[in-house]
Amino acid sequence: MWGPSSEEALRRQAAEVFPDSLHRRDETQSPEGRDQGDSGDTTKIPPSPEVDGIWGEREIGGSVSQRVAMQDFEDLQRELTRLTAARSRAPSQKSGRSRRSFFQRMTSHASGPSGEAIAAEAEANDEETTKIDSPDDGSLDEDDFRLEQFMRDGHLEKRTESGESTKKLGVVFRNMTVKGVAGGATFVRTLPEAILGTFGPDLYGILSRFFPSLRHARQGQLRTLINDFTGVVRHGEMMLVLGRPGSGCSTFLRVIANNRDTYASVEGSVSYSGISADEARKHYRGEVVYNAEDDQHMPSLTVGQTLRFSLLNKTRKNLRGDVATIIDALLRMFAIKHTENTLVGNAFVRGVSGGERKRVSIAETLATKSTIVCWDNSTRGLDASTALDYAKSLRIMTDVSDRTTITTLYQAGEGIYELMDKVLVIDEGRMLYQGPAKEARQYFEDLGFYAPPRQTTADFLTSICDPNSRQFRQGYEKSCPKTAEELEKAFRSSAAYKKVLADVEGFERHLEDTGHVDAQTFKKSVQQQKSRRVLSNSNYTVPFWKQVLVCTRREFWLLWGNKTELYTKYFTIISNGLIVGSLFYDTPTSTAGAFLRGGVVFFGIVFLGWLQLAELMKAVSGRVVVARHKDYAFYRPSAVNLARALTDLPVLVAQVIIFGVLMYFMTGLDLEPGKFFIYLLFVYTTTFCITALYRMFAALSPSINDAVRFSGLALNLLIIYTGYVISKPILLSQKIWFGWIAHVNPLSYAFEAVVSNEFHGRTMECAPAQLVPQGPGILPANQGCAFPGAQPRSGGALGDDYIGQQFDYSRANLWRNFGVLIAFSVLYLIVTVVATEAFSFDNSGGGALVFKRSKRTAKQVKSAGLADEEKGNTSGDSSTTTASNGDEHALKNLTKSERIFTWEDVSYTVPTPAGPKRLLDNISGYAKPGVMVALMGASGAGKTTLLNTLSQRQTVGVVSGSMLVDGKPLSGDFQRSTGFVEQMDLHDETATVREAIEFSALLRQSRDIPRQEKLDYVDEVLDLLELTEIQDAIISSLGVEQKKRLTIGVELAARPSLLLFLDEPTSGLDAQSAFSIVRFLRKLCAAGQAIICTIHQPSSDLIQEFDQILALNPGGRVIYFGPVGNNGSAVVKYFADRGVHCPPGRNVAEFLLETAIKGGKRPDGKRINWADDWRESAENKELLAEIQRLKAQRSNASDQSQATSSSEDREFAAPVSQQIIQLTKRMFIHQWREPSYLYGRLFTAVLVGIFNGFTFWKLGDTVADMQNRMFTCFLIIMIPATVLNQVLPKFYMNRALWEAREHPSRIYGWVAFCTAELISEVPGSLIASVLYWLLWYLPTGLPYDAPAAGYVFLMTLLFFQFQSSWGQWICAWAPSFTVISNVLPLFLVSFSLFNGVVVPYEQLNVFWKYWVYWLNPSTYWVSGVLAATLVGQPVRCAANEAAYFNPPSGQTCLQFAGDFVQQARRGYLINPNDTTNCGYCPYENGSEYLASLSISPDQKWRNFGIFWFSALPTGLRVKGMTFGFGPLFGLVDKATNAIKKLFTRQKSGDKN
Repeated sequence: MWGPSSEEALRRQAAEVFPDSLHRRDETQSPEGRDQGDSGDTTKIPPSPEVDGIWGEREIGGSVSQRVAMQDFEDLQRELTRLTAARSRAPSQKSGRSRRSFFQRMTSHASGPSGEAIAAEAEANDEETTKIDSPDDGSLDEDDFRLEQFMRDGHLEKRTESGESTKKLGVVFRNMTVKGVAGGATFVRTLPEAILGTFGPDLYGILSRFFPSLRHARQGQLRTLINDFTGVVRHGEMMLVLGRPGSGCSTFLRVIANNRDTYASVEGSVSYSGISADEARKHYRGEVVYNAEDDQHMPSLTVGQTLRFSLLNKTRKNLRGDVATIIDALLRMFAIKHTENTLVGNAFVRGVSGGERKRVSIAETLATKSTIVCWDNSTRGLDASTALDYAKSLRIMTDVSDRTTITTLYQAGEGIYELMDKVLVIDEGRMLYQGPAKEARQYFEDLGFYAPPRQTTADFLTSICDPNSRQFRQGYEKSCPKTAEELEKAFRSSAAYKKVLADVEGFERHLEDTGHVDAQTFKKSVQQQKSRRVLSNSNYTVPFWKQVLVCTRREFWLLWGNKTELYTKYFTIISNGLIVGSLFYDTPTSTAGAFLRGGVVFFGIVFLGWLQLAELMKAVSGRVVVARHKDYAFYRPSAVNLARALTDLPVLVAQVIIFGVLMYFMTGLDLEPGKFFIYLLFVYTTTFCITALYRMFAALSPSINDAVRFSGLALNLLIIYTGYVISKPILLSQKIWFGWIAHVNPLSYAFEAVVSNEFHGRTMECAPAQLVPQGPGILPANQGCAFPGAQPRSGGALGDDYIGQQFDYSRANLWRNFGVLIAFSVLYLIVTVVATEAFSFDNSGGGALVFKRSKRTAKQVKSAGLADEEKGNTSGDSSTTTASNGDEHALKNLTKSERIFTWEDVSYTVPTPAGPKRLLDNISGYAKPGVMVALMGASGAGKTTLLNTLSQRQTVGVVSGSMLVDGKPLSGDFQRSTGFVEQMDLHDETATVREAIEFSALLRQSRDIPRQEKLDYVDEVLDLLELTEIQDAIISSLGVEQKKRLTIGVELAARPSLLLFLDEPTSGLDAQSAFSIVRFLRKLCAAGQAIICTIHQPSSDLIQEFDQILALNPGGRVIYFGPVGNNGSAVVKYFADRGVHCPPGRNVAEFLLETAIKGGKRPDGKRINWADDWRESAENKELLAEIQRLKAQRSNASDQSQATSSSEDREFAAPVSQQIIQLTKRMFIHQWREPSYLYGRLFTAVLVGIFNGFTFWKLGDTVADMQNRMFTCFLIIMIPATVLNQVLPKFYMNRALWEAREHPSRIYGWVAFCTAELISEVPGSLIASVLYWLLWYLPTGLPYDAPAAGYVFLMTLLFFQFQSSWGQWICAWAPSFTVISNVLPLFLVSFSLFNGVVVPYEQLNVFWKYWVYWLNPSTYWVSGVLAATLVGQPVRCAANEAAYFNPPSGQTCLQFAGDFVQQARRGYLINPNDTTNCGYCPYENGSEYLASLSISPDQKWRNFGIFWFSALPTGLRVKGMTFGFGPLFGLVDKATNAIKKLFTRQKSGDKN
């Protein structure tokens, strides 16, 4: 433990004696040290136990010899090296090495304050009577990293010849006031408002993003977020910013770091050693950075790749050799060397742990080589020991490199606080204190506040802002300032504020006196770091082309890192190539194959572009990372877009070759080499162009829903106006509304090119079925071919004539069209680049509470207070975030139980590629009513794993051991008898607080309890948690602590009769909120609840609220399970009995955590293995005996009172019908309050309906119109491509919530889930189908008679419901969203092609003809609708649609061909009485056209019934979600694992 006085004194003397050592300070400070310059105080230095003086002194107060000091220092360094090397080799339980904190590894061999830290630790270890012997050899392992030497060597930053940093900037802020748009509470936006917003407000919102002047013109009332702050942070200093969530801490850090875009205005000035904020933003943005609280990274990159990418963007070419060294140093510095080749991951991609990911974020920020760093709650998710080590690392780096460090931390321990030079306390945007950290406590005590002895200084300062936590000294209760305004006024009147002003004046005067030498040196150093080709005024280190190359490299890393998506995409490409290739297999070369050949080339240019829709998610989801990297000055955002385009070039080559070869040769296209390569060229260029189009929409869209909506609509328009569905002449001459789209459609140019390429020079013989007339004795000279472009007596047609007459295409336009495709691609890319640079969709700012609309909430909205723009930590005042005054009466009504839960020898093993791995190792314990157990351990010790195992939530691996309730095996109601408060607050984000708690109460309490009683109990829970005032607030708008209270309330509403598990309920909260939560749990426990709670950073006060501690060390092994004792006395005694003593005043929780991860020795030299020691201890034997006693006692008691009903063993408390009702109600509300999903479906239905209806406006009666009637009906098949991309994420979100929380808690089952999903889609499907039908059916001129129109209307209703349920069915069996998003085209292609439209039934390949065609639901929809609309429709051929022939001399057309027409029973003669140039129309009415498609008009109701029936199974799924594919997936997994093991063995053999 570092003593606050001796450690600080030692540091100050080192700074005085060695002006070039670690603790170098600004020249303006007094020679006595920096703190003396700040406060004027002189700290006396205690004598050293070894010598009378400090470094360089022979006695206290004597003269100082630099030579002697250096010699003393080197002696200390050598001793510390020996101690550190010894500690690094202390064996652990399994690996043979002890695990040390990363700060210890970091400071090995360091001098200066690093050495002091080790010295202090060694002294503490001596006090603990833990002896460490010297190592057996002198070698040092990889953990022995010399931080100071590394930094002084100039790897991370350039240094002067004397070893000083060349980049030293202080921060001065004068009268800084930050304002944002007035917030307050609002009502939630619902579907009607979203629809009405389309006609004005939303358009204005979009335009205001592109034109900021509009936004500022309408910003309305402003509110002050930071009020008139003045101060200075000198280089080499650390400032701690304290305040409750929402007070303005994050706003302060962002403005200091020049992140101002989300604020309405920033008044006053901020400068960096004379460099203005504007100049810093324009030219030195990467030197002043902000590290956000959230860890946002590219999840598919490894840790090493993440850091390498950062450094490549911040290192000039001649220094690239240092990149590997810096990466290695950063990894060792933060003890994540072992994760170098592990994916970073995120909530959905498995990667490093949360604590390790936080360290990656810190390392990435350090890789910026920045001068001023603002850290926002960067210890979130770290345990207390690791958080302290991190703060020490910041101290060292600040001292060595003369950085300026400003950080805000929640739950900062005293050890962290002592490392700070200055502290700033904020509340409601007002400055309550600024000055030396060591004087802050005394300042507030002098005002009249009382600081409890065991309360840390940081907690005390934060409590000043909390009316429910602060305490007053006796006699100061009335006179002490209480409000933020009063406290601000008191500070501005104090001597402390005058010192701040004097400090600012002194620093600015020093800058003037020195001629701003620091700024000049800084600018020169920054310029020297840049590449030669980078302009001097650029923010970036490397030139733009280099940024593009580095980003391209990252894109390839991402591609390879996400192998599942890569393999899935190629599987889809190959599968579709084989399916479509076999569908069009060996297309006839006669005229019978012309239409099919057109379909082949059309699908060839469309499919790969269709598949690229998956790029939208990448483009939108990566924005947060790109925005942060822009702030870090890594690269321009446009470099990413160009890099993605460059990555597409080789990637698409592979995809096009695979798909193109399969399609081209299987379908029998022209085998001339030139045509083949031209085909590949246009498929490649078209795919690239469509991909660029998608990315353009992504760059212009605020969200993924908008991007999918616009891209899906664009894809539909591209397909409709290509010229395949409706030929180009008809589009340009008859479709006056939308025909012009063909001119701006890149697909139309690509289609013309590939069609003309295929048919050019081809001679097609007339198919026998198309020769007219036919019959005995008819000579070829008297026959014609019913085919466009065919000439009389020709016996066929030329390909060029066919495409000229049918499509108005010409081979001469081939290379013009290629140039047009390139032009479109470049245009899309330019728009994307400009939009990415110009527009920002960053929504990092916070918001206010959002309420549902009701009479009760109207008053709350009017009276709601303003909230600070603190991301994720806004909303609500302190009165709603404290349970200290909770209703004690409500506690009495909680369900009480006498049942006791015991577990013995619980182990948990999971399979890994390297073999089984044990995560929990023979853990025993118990939980009983009235006892609260703290589950503690370092990161990765297995705390959450143990909670999941005890609560029966593990889904993989093997669990062994016994878990009993009252000495009996767990019953079926165990999971619903327990509450589990997860670390992540998972809820339906659109529900209100009351609705979430009511949902839990109605479905989880016993069905025997009346409904009204359940609702009354909800009121009690709301009162108990003090959530009544915000009961109608939408969950997504709640603050961190409010969500945590809600999570607890949801579990309490279930009335858990046995146990309450809580996983990190205080994570991310400030000290007061954390204590409030734990104090509330204490009340629950006192009311009879059994509680097991994991906790990361408990203060001394916090840990005292628990009754027992279960401590684990890495490996999931118990090192202690027993009482806490008064002030931790029981824990201290246990370890003291084994030779390890807790220093007086030390936080017992921190002591326990550090003890758990360190090795050590007893005084007799015997190494301590804490887990083995526990197993052999008397305390463990007492624990096991107590478990046996409790089992026997409760087993007898339960036998005597055995009166349980059969309902107690039910898996779910509520019946299935009640589950369905409540869940369906919640889903309806969700869609109403989250309108993007329904709005997207309505948007698609309306626009596709408009384009379909008005493109096929008032169809006539020609053969082409007959084909258009078919295609206008068929185009509805294209809608699922857009709708399913909206259904998929929604369904996965709902399923993820169910699988993660609601099903393990046994709230409702899979039957209720699937049924509710189906029912909730009905209203949206109904409205969308009506809108589509009205906008499509009526304009096209399809039959208006009731039978036909009514039938099509019913089929349209059914289709819109079908596509939703079909999308859910597809999602249900897919293992992940990534997989299904890439496999989805496989389903859509089969759905679209195998229905007899693109390839008529008679021409289908035999393999597909007799099963896929009949299994495809779209077959029955298309057949039914065409049968209803075409039957009886007269057909009149246009002049170019008839087949012409000349009868023998002397015969009329009727005499010559009349028998043929009569026998064919199809078609008619146009001019029966003529003797030459007879015209034959192949169809006389729609029934004959239907016959050519193998559709019977009499079967339309059969088709309706089959399609309706086929829609039902899509909503049903088996419990395992594999539909019989489970064994197949299992075989694939086994084969894959076998191959992996084979390669693993091979690699191992090569290494050996």
